[in-house]
Amino acid sequence: MRPSPPIIENHQQVPFSQIQQFSAIQTVVENVAEAKKVHVVDFAIRSGVQWMILMQALVARREGPLELLKITAVGTCSQHMIEDTGKRLKTFARMFNVAFSFKIIMLQDMLELKEDLFDLDEEESIVVYAQFLLKTMIPRPEMLESVMKVIKKLNTCLMVVMEVESNHNSPAFANRFTEALFYYSAFFDCLQECMERDDENRTVVESVHFGQGIRIILAAEGEERNIRHVKVDVWRAFFSRFGMVEVDLGAASLYQANLVVSKFPCRDRKCLIIGWKGTPIHSLSAWRFE
Repeated sequence: MRPSPPIIENHQQVPFSQIQQFSAIQTVVENVAEAKKVHVVDFAIRSGVQWMILMQALVARREGPLELLKITAVGTCSQHMIEDTGKRLKTFARMFNVAFSFKIIMLQDMLELKEDLFDLDEEESIVVYAQFLLKTMIPRPEMLESVMKVIKKLNTCLMVVMEVESNHNSPAFANRFTEALFYYSAFFDCLQECMERDDENRTVVESVHFGQGIRIILAAEGEERNIRHVKVDVWRAFFSRFGMVEVDLGAASLYQANLVVSKFPCRDRKCLIIGWKGTPIHSLSAWRFE
């Protein structure tokens, strides 16, 4: 929720998250270009800085004035931190004279998510923002199914999905080991070039964040193996079951990605694959219901 210094430093020095963030917001802007009311449903909203970017973009658009920007934050913990995020966003909205509404839906379990928990308006365009959400539910497929059914009932016009582009979900240890070896080797190599060797923040990212991920992926089994990643092709097959089609991110989104750094992004069908020296790291894709 409140990014730690290592996470902030990683965001500033390593371009992966910046590429995703700016490209994702550009995709949202393009798909709600003419909407007078925009309703964003954000799972795990964190600091909410991406919605400050969206506010500026919506204010500057030429298609017409924005009547209301509504954000619904869905979470299962840290309610007071989500409330702090809402307060910051309200202050920022006042600065840009944006009509703004913020609501929190707190759940003990994502299985409790229901359509009637949302304040819906027939005139609004609903965007679902899922940043590293789906991977958390892979160990509980019934939860994943339930959440997707709710998203479909919301009459969502766009779903933006950011996920890890690697297969760390194989039941075979040897397969997970090989995938983790290539994935984390590429990430460590990236840190070697982007951050100083003696940077304390880099040490924390490597030892704590990466270390925990490697340990769980390789050593844990059953419910304890709660870090599981699958590639975008798996998500394509999954989304097709709900009647979803992939939305082209468009030239403007790719332009935003290249503004951050030109050598990282590459295309895979209509989505954006962000990698390091040929090894995929993250994927950004957008979806709508037919």
